[in-house]
Amino acid sequence: MTTDQQQTSQLSIPLTDERYALIAHAASLTDLTLSQWAAQHLIDAARYEINNETTLQLDSASFDIFMAALKVPTSAAVNELMTRNPQWN
Repeated sequence: MTTDQQQTSQLSIPLTDERYALIAHAASLTDLTLSQWAAQHLIDAARYEINNETTLQLDSASFDIFMAALKVPTSAAVNELMTRNPQWN
């Protein structure tokens, strides 16, 4: 996080004294402030969760099956459906 980025939002997290001390200790072991350390770890965790919930990873065998299925010609009915505009457009 660069210091020239304008901070426009804040996050308040209630913590027990023990949890606060643990986080403060971890931050003190780095060259980051407590806020910078916490924000960076929250951002990393958020990116991980988003990636984990929005990305499908297949093993090699499953990927091969998926690719083979994509090569199967589609029927006329499927082709007709693909030409329609979806209702949400």
